[in-house]
Amino acid sequence: MEEYRIGVYVCNCGTNIAKVVDCEAVAQFAAEQPGVVVAKSYKYMCSNPGQEMIITDIQEHALNRVVVAACSPRMHEPTFRKALETAGINPYFVEMANIREQCSWVHDDPRVATEKARALTLGAIRRVVRHQPLERRYVDMCPDVLVIGGGICGMTAALELADGGSRVYLVEREPTLGGNVARVDLTAPYLNSARDLVTALVTRVEEHPRIEVLVRSQVAALEGFVGNFKVTVETVWEGSASLSHFNVGNVVVATGYKEFDASRVTYYGYGKLPNVITSFDFEKMLKAGRIQTKEGKIPQYVAIIHCVGSRSKEFHGYCSRVCCMTALKYAHEVKSAIPNCYVSDLYIDMHAFGKGHEDFYRRGSEAKTLFLMYGKNDHPVIRKAGPNDDCEMLIEVNERL
Repeated sequence: MEEYRIGVYVCNCGTNIAKVVDCEAVAQFAAEQPGVVVAKSYKYMCSNPGQEMIITDIQEHALNRVVVAACSPRMHEPTFRKALETAGINPYFVEMANIREQCSWVHDDPRVATEKARALTLGAIRRVVRHQPLERRYVDMCPDVLVIGGGICGMTAALELADGGSRVYLVEREPTLGGNVARVDLTAPYLNSARDLVTALVTRVEEHPRIEVLVRSQVAALEGFVGNFKVTVETVWEGSASLSHFNVGNVVVATGYKEFDASRVTYYGYGKLPNVITSFDFEKMLKAGRIQTKEGKIPQYVAIIHCVGSRSKEFHGYCSRVCCMTALKYAHEVKSAIPNCYVSDLYIDMHAFGKGHEDFYRRGSEAKTLFLMYGKNDHPVIRKAGPNDDCEMLIEVNERL
């Protein structure tokens, strides 16, 4: 049975790690583990002196396994593999423990961070003894590409790849290309026609000689590895399903987004109050060319609420990145169609992160849209108006500004 002789190296990463993690304590802990022959702490293991230290120790102490407790393997795993190869042992006999991104950068308490660093380093020590002496193999790569999703992103990716010389299989589960943008009237912030945008892209995709479009289709199986995937696609046409098989080297996933079910947010009354509608409900009105209530009346007051289902512990903690500009677009369209309508825009933070977004926000202010900022954990509440109220609904909001 092979005798494992392990070298463990704990990187300080300047103060990135050492400021929170007791690197000397981690190295001392590692030195006490079975099979560990060398355990050291050093300021920059990725530096030339750090790599030379590993090479020298491998040669002087006959090390046959190496653990580096440092940053993410994505950063420097190739660096340390090269050091092992230079020292004359298999480059895949190295294992990294990420004690920067997973310890020092996410913990303030040195005790907690150091204990976690010990645990990660111990896991790396126990894992590295199971490494096998791998060898590089060179295989032919298939140049064809699978793009999953026929929305704007998927079509753009397919065209870029096809124009670059690749054969592209574009798979879309719906009967037509276009994705969610096909459901939209105008795009923000420049208010261009979404239909014109989609039509132009669909025409280019369908006429491109290196793009094969598969609508009413879904990926049924995907086997292999980067450079060589075997793909099975199921296509349903007029009630019958058929399978197609092809090989690709890469896969682009552009599956778009799913509309949030607004009825889950009970305090807004969607599904119960007839004139509480979603963005896609409103898009249908815009495409029909008439903004009106369920009763067919022209509204005099319109409120637009951001972040429904987003930035919430209860639903989704992330920002959707679309609702701010979409809300501004709706305010613009309401004011353009009904100049005397009072429009209120209720938001947590206004995220104007893209080109033209800040100017779009400024134009909304100039059009006399009323902007009301509410707290992340203090959402507005919509309720049905009482018999003495001269309106259908009341919105209660604690305005922060």
